[in-house]
Amino acid sequence: MELLAGHYQIVNHLGGGGFGQTFLARDHHLPSRPLCVVKQLKPRATDSGSLEVAKRLFDREAETLYQLGHHDQIPRLLAHFEQNQEFYLVQEYIPGETLSKELASNRQVSEAIALILLQDLLQVLAFVHQRQVIHRDIKPANLIRRNKDHRMVLIDFGAVKLVSTQDTAFAGETSVTVAIGSPGYMPCEQQAFHPRYSSDVYAVGMVALQALSGLHPKSFPADAGSGEYCCAAFGDRLSIHPGLATILDRMVRYDHRQRYENATVALQALQAHVQSIGQPLLSPSADGNTNGAIASDSPTEETATFGTLPVTQPPLSLATQPPKTFTPAPLPTPQDLSDTVKKSLEQLLAELIGPIATVIFQAALTQVSTLEDLLETLVERVPLPRRTQFRKQAELLLQNFDNSSIPTFVNSGATAATATPAVTADFVKRCEQELAKSVGPIAPVLVQRTLTRHPHLSSTQLIESLSQHLRDPKTAESFRQSLLALI
Repeated sequence: MELLAGHYQIVNHLGGGGFGQTFLARDHHLPSRPLCVVKQLKPRATDSGSLEVAKRLFDREAETLYQLGHHDQIPRLLAHFEQNQEFYLVQEYIPGETLSKELASNRQVSEAIALILLQDLLQVLAFVHQRQVIHRDIKPANLIRRNKDHRMVLIDFGAVKLVSTQDTAFAGETSVTVAIGSPGYMPCEQQAFHPRYSSDVYAVGMVALQALSGLHPKSFPADAGSGEYCCAAFGDRLSIHPGLATILDRMVRYDHRQRYENATVALQALQAHVQSIGQPLLSPSADGNTNGAIASDSPTEETATFGTLPVTQPPLSLATQPPKTFTPAPLPTPQDLSDTVKKSLEQLLAELIGPIATVIFQAALTQVSTLEDLLETLVERVPLPRRTQFRKQAELLLQNFDNSSIPTFVNSGATAATATPAVTADFVKRCEQELAKSVGPIAPVLVQRTLTRHPHLSSTQLIESLSQHLRDPKTAESFRQSLLALI
């Protein structure tokens, strides 16, 4: 196949719509031939006047995307070019899963996770609005949970789609306003061709309500009297703090004048709410414990789509292998930290990310089982330029604690490393497959992260370490037994 612009070889088709097509490609001009995303924008009209207008607007919008790509949670624009009267954008490829996949099967998130999701989206959207750009198509399918740090990345900007709608423009026109968006997330003024910054705020509010309720916006109940979407209309399906309910209600008002003007104002309201409650309100899971995970359809299993889940380890049952006796050594946990150290870590985080640090820190305490995972979870929430500084300061606070997250074993006088076979590539793959049954697509990330941090694990140690990501004791034991049978 011919290389686009002499650079890009199409790997496969990712999707498409009225504005054009999207492809996964490789850049053959770079040594590692990295993956990238190529968007083809093909005007339907091909007369010289329309093409001239389309090209001018295409260049302008490409420049806008280039500036927006300076934000860590927006894919970078790598190139833009014209070939055979068709326009192409090349953007950074983001490995990860869309929020729409996380929310599949009507899954609901806890209030703590909803707060973090809102902060993530409003922070990046505030950056976009400050540069006088309206996204116009915020929805779960356009939000990617990035594999490397689990942050939300905003993709598929409405500004890009604007380029493709210029095919009916006359040569003298400089802009055409069109109704770009998705049903359920697009407010009335946007449908009437007058999008505003608050139109994006509306969409974020609808995404948050979808995550909390497990319902698609098309199924949202409305207030019987006013006809407005509001948290109270959901009844028992939506049990959240009144302060958060007030914020969400304002975000999704029918009249744009009654919403927050832009993402910055909405973010300020959210941060003020978090500061006022002083501590996170974590929704109970199916078994009564509090956590910040997405609830699954089963009362005994949960899908880990945000960080790792807490676990109370049952005694190891190795009836199928009676000759071996394993005794986990006691490990320091985040709960073992003194109140002074906890408070210092929380304040250190707050200096870099603001009041939302309280929610993130307290949620992390319930989601991780080792000090090492606590540190990594907090580091991932700090902006990239400050992560090294935060890590060093946090490590100083934790220096008197053992950061090892790998259990030690006793096996009739032999070490675990010599008592069990070395980890093979096939075994790693089986670990990923077994873990995915309980935690979903994040499983390979957890396995590879464990192996990267601890490259000399035995097979048994790897099994035990991975089982700590499973909150339900029965699920954890089933996971162990399935993999121990392979050793």
